[in-house]
Amino acid sequence: MSIYDREGAYRRTVLDNGLRIVTEWMPHIRSVAIGIWFDTGSRDEPDHLSGISHFLEHMNFKGTKRRSAASIARQIESRGGSLNAFTSKEYTCYFARVIDRQLSRAVDVLTDITQNSVYNPDDINKERAVILEELKNIEDTPDELVFDYFFAQLYNPHSLGRPVIGRRDTLREINRENLVEYSSDHFTGSHVVVAATGNIDHNRLVRTIEHRIDSESATKPMRRPPSDRAETNNRQDIHTNTQQAHICWGCRAYPYRDPRKYALLVLNTLIGGGMSSRLFQQIRERHGLAYSVFSFLETYVDTGLFGVYAGTEPKHAERVLRMILTEIKRFVKDPVSLRTLQRTKEQLKGNLILGLESPDTRMHRLAKMEIYNVEWLSLDDVVDRIDAVTEDDVRTVARELFHNKPDSVTILLPN
Repeated sequence: MSIYDREGAYRRTVLDNGLRIVTEWMPHIRSVAIGIWFDTGSRDEPDHLSGISHFLEHMNFKGTKRRSAASIARQIESRGGSLNAFTSKEYTCYFARVIDRQLSRAVDVLTDITQNSVYNPDDINKERAVILEELKNIEDTPDELVFDYFFAQLYNPHSLGRPVIGRRDTLREINRENLVEYSSDHFTGSHVVVAATGNIDHNRLVRTIEHRIDSESATKPMRRPPSDRAETNNRQDIHTNTQQAHICWGCRAYPYRDPRKYALLVLNTLIGGGMSSRLFQQIRERHGLAYSVFSFLETYVDTGLFGVYAGTEPKHAERVLRMILTEIKRFVKDPVSLRTLQRTKEQLKGNLILGLESPDTRMHRLAKMEIYNVEWLSLDDVVDRIDAVTEDDVRTVARELFHNKPDSVTILLPN
């Protein structure tokens, strides 16, 4: 499968203060996706400020020295664009999608909310209540809540095990002084990546950014890696208000920069990546035991995880868990046929290409490569790396992750 990537589409500039600007030119469209990314997330927070990055994400839309909260929204939406943000465990992003001639306005709004927010005390208290309601919403959604328990089980006491949203006790104590100090320490200089894709002039964007982000260079502190796991399996059964049993099984895996991730992507697709995957066919189609069943990957700077989720009737929980483990172990014992491998790689490549038709998705990919210090890869490069995965590569990864290695199981059950 071939992908056309215009030569010279990728550009990168580093300003004197360490701020990085990366763009990918897509001349066949009339829009731009642009994000201001900060190389910091919930794993970088001290325990007593757990949730402050997400709190800042909310507060940066509440008003600046120049704009009210309503004005911030109108500046982009009244011209047909969209404005949003998200916080993860290792980065925070504020982004917009606009038609190409509105790029300078999008830059102005994004830099304003990330540089000039006022953090009014009344707004802080109102937004604290909103975030506490958001936390309740997660707790009322067991197929989301199970992942928080699972991550805590896999990584605690490390900060990667904490939920991005934070905890009630920390959210109630965060104040304006905390927000101002944390923002000035973590959302500056070399922590910043501006990523943009679409019909964009790189040099013009650089000139625009230079006049709007005037932050000092900062040295990024080293992140503390999670400790090695004890060589034992562990399981937690948690009773809550739910009608189904929600199952998460998983193990530690590879970090973002590890070249084995391409074989793991293929293995993930084989195990639980879509309707043709083994888990979907076995658990849902053949036995009718689950509506939702899939596998998933997460990659970080120094670690990663592979997992499986399934929701089923409580009386079938143990049976579904055994079926998950049986399918996982099959990849350790039995080689994947060449025909199955080729079909799976075509599926994976097709999903990748279709996903990257959108400038938003390309912008996210571009920024993550910069944040994780990975050389820029065109779509052709990524396809070549997927094509290079062999049957032995898949089996080797399965053995490394699943054979006599500690795993974790979290099951949410009805009260």
